[in-house]
Amino acid sequence: MSKKEIPVFETSNDLHEATGYDHRSHISGFDIFTLESLEPSCKKCMPPYRQGFYQIGILSNTGNSEINLNTNEVKLEQLPLWFVVPGQVFSWIRSPETAGYHIQFRKEFISKTIANLTEEFPYLKLTENSVFTMTPEEQKSLQFDMERMHSVFQNPHPYQEKMLEGMLISVLYNCKSIYERYKTTESHLSRGQVLTQQFQQLVDKLYVDSKNVSDYAEQLNVTPNYLTTTVKQITGKTAKDVIQQRVFLESKTMLSFTAMDIAEIAYQLNFQEPTHFTRFFKKYSGTTPNKFRKAQ
Repeated sequence: MSKKEIPVFETSNDLHEATGYDHRSHISGFDIFTLESLEPSCKKCMPPYRQGFYQIGILSNTGNSEINLNTNEVKLEQLPLWFVVPGQVFSWIRSPETAGYHIQFRKEFISKTIANLTEEFPYLKLTENSVFTMTPEEQKSLQFDMERMHSVFQNPHPYQEKMLEGMLISVLYNCKSIYERYKTTESHLSRGQVLTQQFQQLVDKLYVDSKNVSDYAEQLNVTPNYLTTTVKQITGKTAKDVIQQRVFLESKTMLSFTAMDIAEIAYQLNFQEPTHFTRFFKKYSGTTPNKFRKAQ
């Protein structure tokens, strides 16, 4: 296969064009559509890409769809609510039976009302959990909001954008209540479970620059030994293994979907020498980066 950089789609219409979806938004910085409308024109799968906008998905039927965020497969439970934020690497396989809604928006669409998006809605941060399971009542409420918003979107009039801005903010606060329910649930977790979740979120944010357990322990105000013991008890893996496996996943993505040579990838992932990266990759894959790339 020919190699290319992981693409970045700055607008929803850019992404629609790439996926073959025949829908286009007439509003700058905002879009909403049903997943049922993706049939039959839209592709059934997309390799990794990034996007310059936020995305909210609620599904009433997941079918056999699969999504991957930052090279990690995300399990879609029944009634999922999920988010994609700028900077994440996103890929998916779409089942024709999938049903629900997607909202896609740029922060500028609501910036006059919400000055700091991630401060007001922390679930849109890169470091937060990206998928939540809704209760039937939560799903019904969001479904109602989405249906109203979709109806307004399909019927242009002079106050359409103002209405959609207000409705989007309402949806975001609705999502915030679901997020806070999850945070309340987290308060009932053991200290070890909470520490492990915090560690895993930090790894997703810092794995390129920080590969030492001591760096994470310092951020979390615990000793390296305590962090390693706790993570091992909760996950079955050492803290070092969690960090290195995250680096390994990213290296596979870069080898598969970019044209960078091995040395460039090594430096991008903050290895001091390409030979260090090659030894690391072979340890986890059993093969060299070059052989792995040729097999793709």
